[in-house]
Amino acid sequence: MITRRQKNSHKFFSFSFKKICKWGGFIFLLIALLMMMSKLKDVRYFPIKNVKVYGIQHVNRDTVQQIVTPLIHQGFFSVDVNLIKEKLLELPWIANIAVTREWPDRIAITLFEKTPVAQWNEKSLLSNNGELFTPEDNADFKGLPQFIGPPRQQVRMLEFYNQLNTLLQPLHTKISRLELNYSDNWLLTLDNGIKLAVGEKDILTRVDHFVKVYPKIVGDKANQVDSIDLRYTNGLAVKWKNIG
Repeated sequence: MITRRQKNSHKFFSFSFKKICKWGGFIFLLIALLMMMSKLKDVRYFPIKNVKVYGIQHVNRDTVQQIVTPLIHQGFFSVDVNLIKEKLLELPWIANIAVTREWPDRIAITLFEKTPVAQWNEKSLLSNNGELFTPEDNADFKGLPQFIGPPRQQVRMLEFYNQLNTLLQPLHTKISRLELNYSDNWLLTLDNGIKLAVGEKDILTRVDHFVKVYPKIVGDKANQVDSIDLRYTNGLAVKWKNIG
């Protein structure tokens, strides 16, 4: 005869055994998962074998390689793509960057370089977003228009540059040099050699007036004009070259 105590003991043993099996299975899966994660991070199992770099125009490819190579030895799953991006963004030319993993063994890097639109104070470049940057070699960009101006005025000068060039379109000429001094006076040099003293106020209005009277005053004699002063209220003054 099985007593009540024996029945309860049997039920307790059965319950405990199931509980032990359940927790044992859970612990086994946890250990297996941890071991798998450890192997995923092990460079021996998933090494990076290939790095593709897209978008290089002005950035030195060897410089990119020197930065990236030490950062890809952690393996496919553990490589820090954000750190790669952070380090490459320190290069002067880089405006933005995308770094992605490509299964099973590749890192893809897409560079978005800055677009220079002008030289700034003869030592830096100005991007189309108004950002100043100083690459190691500016020799290839001597043909860009020159901006000479006070610190932190590059965005304002770029805005005026674009507006003034729009006004000058009917004359088929552009600004080759734009100067702003500390007294807020503007001086323009056009690509046909004519210098324009515009002053400190009504800049757009004065240049617009210059464009309208240009055909009558200058016409086809641009090569004989040294400079034109637009700072007069009701007119302008032309300084002609001494051509002997």
